[in-house]
Amino acid sequence: MKKFLVPLIVLASCSPSEEEQQPQNGSTASFKPPAAPATPDSPPVRLASLVGLYEGGAGVSRHQMCIVESKGGEARFGLVVWGANLHSCSGSGSVSRTGDRLKLTMAGDAACTINASISGKSVKLPPTTPPGCAYYCGERAGLAGAQLTQTGTSEADAMKAKDLVGEALCAGV
Repeated sequence: MKKFLVPLIVLASCSPSEEEQQPQNGSTASFKPPAAPATPDSPPVRLASLVGLYEGGAGVSRHQMCIVESKGGEARFGLVVWGANLHSCSGSGSVSRTGDRLKLTMAGDAACTINASISGKSVKLPPTTPPGCAYYCGERAGLAGAQLTQTGTSEADAMKAKDLVGEALCAGV
């Protein structure tokens, strides 16, 4: 009889209790097992929505981009990319997506349209940008090759991006 009790006790101790099976905080949602980890063969996660906060670079001054939807439903962006000696590039405008490409069009005095790429949650600006984009940059800064990763997926997250004087980068876009 004892031989049968030991495996039964071990099995019972491995099973979740009734309390562990119940949803927490009064939720009626059913239990969902964790998602399988991404493997090298898995396709990258695609951004369902562009809205959010994107960050990149290293050091104290990090590159930031915010994307929000305007009242008319158009996607708008704000962008700050830092260069040497605290020089920076800064601008805002409209953004559209076609497949794995983003088209960032600056709204300002110089024509600047940047065709960036998206891979997973990363946005990478091209290695060269149109000449008009230099208008938006300080002497020791450039937009070429900057890479940003989505770190927030809501409009509230987008509003955490700061412009050159520390105000919300997407507040007026």
